[in-house]
Amino acid sequence: MAKDDIVQISKFNPTASLFLANPLASPIKYQLMALSFLIASVQLLLRLGCLGQYGFHQDELLYLALSDHLAWGYREVPPFIAVIGKISKILFGESIAAARIIPSLCAFFIVYLTGLLTIKLGGRFFAVAIACCAVAFSPAFLAAGALFIPQVFDELCWLATAYLLVVYFETRSVRILYYLGIVIGIGILIKYTYLLYIVGLFIGIAFESSQRNLFTKKQFYIGLFIALVILSPHIWWQIRNQFPALHHYSELKKTQLTYLSRSEFFIQQLLVNATGLFVWLTAIYMLFKKKYSNYRFLGTAALLVMLVMVILNGKSYYTFGCFPALFALGAVGLERYFHKFTLTVKGLLLALITVPGLLSAIIVLPYLPIEKASEVFTWTYKNLGIDYPLKWEDQKIHHVNQNYADMIGWEELAQKTSKIFLALPEQTRQNTVVIAEKYGEAGAIDHYQKDYALPPIISLCSSYALWAPEKLTANHVIYISSLPPPSFTNAKKAGVIANPFSRVAGLKIYLIKNVNASTRTWYHLLWKTERQTAAHSFLAILRKTKDDK
Repeated sequence: MAKDDIVQISKFNPTASLFLANPLASPIKYQLMALSFLIASVQLLLRLGCLGQYGFHQDELLYLALSDHLAWGYREVPPFIAVIGKISKILFGESIAAARIIPSLCAFFIVYLTGLLTIKLGGRFFAVAIACCAVAFSPAFLAAGALFIPQVFDELCWLATAYLLVVYFETRSVRILYYLGIVIGIGILIKYTYLLYIVGLFIGIAFESSQRNLFTKKQFYIGLFIALVILSPHIWWQIRNQFPALHHYSELKKTQLTYLSRSEFFIQQLLVNATGLFVWLTAIYMLFKKKYSNYRFLGTAALLVMLVMVILNGKSYYTFGCFPALFALGAVGLERYFHKFTLTVKGLLLALITVPGLLSAIIVLPYLPIEKASEVFTWTYKNLGIDYPLKWEDQKIHHVNQNYADMIGWEELAQKTSKIFLALPEQTRQNTVVIAEKYGEAGAIDHYQKDYALPPIISLCSSYALWAPEKLTANHVIYISSLPPPSFTNAKKAGVIANPFSRVAGLKIYLIKNVNASTRTWYHLLWKTERQTAAHSFLAILRKTKDDK
């Protein structure tokens, strides 16, 4: 590498030239990478210890169902999670543990890549240890990697984007911009909120005179074109299907986001990473120092995403992808500040950041029996005043963590539905369907059809509405709902979910024989309502928001 290149790199990262000039650079670098790998492996082992506990989360059941209906889009998410679900089924099977292998590996790479980013930012052993431990043992990241949900893939994509930009500004290699385009395309196919992070990063870069020439590079626009090519089938799918994503947002706003508190959002941002809070707050502080201005785009993006989420009443976990890059930067700052302190002081600081998160693993991950976990959460709430683990999306305090409640009761539902179904005469069974009110119930019946005798499933909730028939042709229905619709005059309660720790505790299973005309009309009208254009739904909610003001 030419001397001028070394000088240019050093302007972005004052410590980068150490790797280039010091003959020990490569061994040190590999040792730092090994440390990152080790900490990531510890987190992976923690998660593998409880991989198949409890049961499927209701969201997992939905995403696995999407993998059986591969398409370029769905109501609630872009198509990436469905593709991963299909790959997971092919490679590992369809058990609970199998579904969580890829997310666990993804969480491993989040920790490892955080270490690599810390190295790129000039961090050494202390910084790498702090950054990797802050991510690995954060309650937020422990929980995210434990389930087959888009969140963990989303977080990895945010981190990969930050890493590529740091590498680009360090090396000025335009080839990185092509990789960036690929990551941007994939990132939007994972979750739409990733787009906010991209915008935040680009705004931060635009404010730095030494970096804004990124936007003059033709390779940057080629990268964006690559992203557009990756996205184009999904965009076309949204257009052809009248933007189901907007319809989903309107439903989400009505049923969940309306309950969220802005003050609670801020509190949760401070609590979710335990004492890792001190690391990312250090990063925010560093961004106001001129000598760290080259990394300011990382903080600008994080703060912008948080601001938008406050305005939109977003869920707290929508911002989690920002934190690994902040952990890396904050860890470098802490290492430089504590450079002259003794190993004892450094060890105490590392313990302060690591131990609380490690202890939280016992309750963040499903190690304890559900009854014991409920007792621990309740004790924490009553004695320490920490209500976050027991606060559900309705902002009410319950006796069990929402994630855990979402993992209980689904197989019980399938078993009881199967028992009702098998009690019917053979001829009746051939003309029977299950109608489920919510996607969790539909996903449970769908998934457990390979294990129990169950009729076909119909639901008009979430993406199941895209697959539902326009007309109800079956003569007999097993209906799963909290209450029967008024048109089901001949509905008889045949079962109920009894587990008190389940989200669906008290859910009823009804048997409706000889479906009448009013029931068929009710179904058809509901089908039409659910299949209405997303644009109409979105405009309606915008009008309502305007009226509320």
